[in-house]
Amino acid sequence: MNYRHRIIYLVVKKLKISHAEAKAALANAEISLDTKIVKENELVGPYQALKFKDFLIQNPANYQYFAYHKPRGIECTLNGEITDSLKGKIPTDLFYAGRLDKASEGLLLLTNDGNLYNKIIQPERKLKKIYEVCLEKEMHENFITAMATGVEILGKKTLPCKVEAIDSYNFTIVLEQGMNRQIRRMSFALGNYVLKLKRIHIGEIELGNLRAGEIRPLSELEISYLRNLS
Repeated sequence: MNYRHRIIYLVVKKLKISHAEAKAALANAEISLDTKIVKENELVGPYQALKFKDFLIQNPANYQYFAYHKPRGIECTLNGEITDSLKGKIPTDLFYAGRLDKASEGLLLLTNDGNLYNKIIQPERKLKKIYEVCLEKEMHENFITAMATGVEILGKKTLPCKVEAIDSYNFTIVLEQGMNRQIRRMSFALGNYVLKLKRIHIGEIELGNLRAGEIRPLSELEISYLRNLS
């Protein structure tokens, strides 16, 4: 409900004042939105600065964004294993957006931007993610076609996707859905086993030459791309 994104709700929640006091602050020209004084209970965008007198209620400048090459063996859980491994390199209030299983490696986004987190994890947004996969055995002749057209796992058929062979053991796959251990389950259902799985893209954000365990801040262009995801 959009009332949660209006000025009065945000002022009441952050300042712990009454609804009447928040309305009075608006009427008395004590509230600004992106440096402009406002007197109506307007909607506040996730990346707008909202201020009461000299106090910042919402400050998008506080949001931080990093690309991280998660190594194999690090688990994406709520117990802080990722942030513990990066202690002293990043702020402690960041969380990961878009998990990888413990045996996999590759690109994770770390941020304190809850709006962006929701965009990335919601399956209906169909944010493309690209993976490099190495198999235990050579692919049979129908493997790539089967992966691309859909495989029965977890009681349902996976959505069609783009799959390209690199050689007889390695391929890339582009997914828009995120079923649990999807690529591993699909490969296993087709009689093969994933030895190595690396995510190299989340949308237009690339892993690039980041080595396992390394982290970098996102560029302004990358941040703008993520913020403008529909």
